[in-house]
This record gives sequence, structure tokens and C-alpha cells, in this order.
Amino acid sequence: MTAFDAFVRSAPLALLGSVSARVHELSTVDEVLRRPLPVSRRIGVVQTRGGAGASSTAGYVASLLARRRPGLVLGVDASRGPRGMLWHAGAPTGGGSAHRGRRRGATSSAEAVDGLARTPSGLWALDLDPRDESRAVASAETWFDEVTPVSRFFELVVTDWGVRDWRADLADVVSASRTVCIVARADRHSAEEAAALVPAIKDHPDRPDVVIALVDVGAAGRAAPTTVGDDPTVPVVHVPYDARRGAARPVGSAALGTRTRIAYARLAAALMPAAGSSAAAGSAASPRAEASSARDAVRGRDPQATAGRDPERRSGRRSAGSTTATRSQEARR
Repeated sequence: MTAFDAFVRSAPLALLGSVSARVHELSTVDEVLRRPLPVSRRIGVVQTRGGAGASSTAGYVASLLARRRPGLVLGVDASRGPRGMLWHAGAPTGGGSAHRGRRRGATSSAEAVDGLARTPSGLWALDLDPRDESRAVASAETWFDEVTPVSRFFELVVTDWGVRDWRADLADVVSASRTVCIVARADRHSAEEAAALVPAIKDHPDRPDVVIALVDVGAAGRAAPTTVGDDPTVPVVHVPYDARRGAARPVGSAALGTRTRIAYARLAAALMPAAGSSAAAGSAASPRAEASSARDAVRGRDPQATAGRDPERRSGRRSAGSTTATRSQEARR
């Protein structure tokens, strides 16, 4: 029995609802998670306000991808928080300082992972502040210096960017990501605030994909918004809040509730590219096509967006995204 089969069989029938429909959904999600990739893909997880659970979300999603995929998956902690994504993924502290020089000149996957810790799920761990010398979030320059030389050896690079101010360094996050996952609380104000960032992110020259994850931290339940924004290419995935994620020690995904685990699987599938851009397709997909296929796995369960936004707030964020893009591109050079 595979881990996926065991996961499905362990889910209560009352939760699964229509068993055949849910099994079909989870099978589709699993197929998306295991789909071959033509090139390395960078996923950035970010939040504009603390307490939404971006680090735990990044840790569990990265662990799931590392467990389900045959290639190497790298988790990068740029949040510099006491409990970043690597902590939630079960990585030992201080990972990434050893053999840094050798990694920067890596010519093979063995050299690319030299000195990196590995979690039980198979996720390779890179902490951009391994000695805990600063609580400030890592700069884009640090990320490019450490990750760019080795990123091609990994199928996926998942970065926990922590809390970022959209007026200052959101463009830095966007320039380092092919897909941006905005994590917010599942209340109306936080959800609309996250949706208001989408135009600025999509106006970036790299035109990344965007996914919104709404974590039900306040246990809003049915009061939480079901649709956010007005862009049908941006999936919205709802994640139940599981109090076990706040334990003093890292909690493995197997110990989380079934609803939470299913939500993380949906989110991971939404972050993957479309079938048209896979190696089997033989050609790159357009941004519009790439935004559709993998997201179909969650679209029926997590509707996309129709709530309006303040035009002035929207234009302000759009201006901020384009203004800071030049600085981030200079940092990459």
C-alpha cells in the first residue's frame, strides 16, 4: 500500500463525503504532485502580516512535495524567525553554513547539497541565517547569492520569505519566485488585503503565478470568505487551523487532522505548473494555460474570486511593484 492509499483509507467516511468523488479528487492531486517538470521551479511563500501561518504552511507543503516527488526539493528559510519553515519541517537548526563555498561552485547535485541537512520527508534544508545572528528577514541579495548557484539541481525550491512589506521588498520576493503563495488569515479584511496584492505581483516583468492560502487562524469557520478578488486565474485554498501546529516541538503531517492534510495537498497541487508545461508535453505552456490545469484540482473546492477592491489601494500596490522591480533586478546582477 502506498502512502497515498494509506492516507485516503485513513480519512473518515463522513469527512470524505462522496467517497468516489473525493478519491478522484485526491488521485488527481497526487498525479499533479508527481508530474515531471521541465525546469527547476521556484515557489515563494509570503505574508504581509504576522500570525497567518506562512512558515508552517511552507514547511508542510515543502515536506509533502519532497515526499511525493522523485527529484530533489530544497527548502529555504529567509524569514529568520524562531520557527521558520525548516523548523516545522523537522530540520536540525543551523543548516546551510557548512561547505557554502563548495555549493556556490557546484557542478553536480552532490556538491549542491553538500553541508545541507535533510528532513525525514527528504526535504533539503538551507537556512539563510544559520547562526541566528539577526531577526531581520533575509535580503534578496543573500537569497540570490546562496540559492542561484544550486537551484538548477533541484526540481523545486520552496522559500519561506516570512513577513514582507509590500511597499518595500515585495518585488524582491516576486523576482525570486515563479509562483508566489500569499498566506493570510481567513477573515474578510485579511483576505481582501491579500487579493489587493495580486495586480502588483502580476504586473512584475516576470509575470509569476499567484496562489492565495487562507488559514483559518481565528476559527471563523463558515464566516470565512469563500471567494476573494476578481482574477479567475488565482486559486484560493482554505486551510483549517490545527492547534497542534503551535506545539513546542515540530509536529509531523501524520499527526495533523485529516482536513488539514487534505488542504495542504490541494495547496501543493495549486502551486505546481500546468500539464502543458511538463516534460511529457514537450513544450513550454503559456502563462494563461499554466495557470489553469493544476489549479483545476482545487477549483471545485476553493472558488476563485469575485469580491471588489478599492481602486486606489489597487493602483498603489501596482505602482509599488513596478517601482521596486528595478532594484531587485540590480540585486540579482
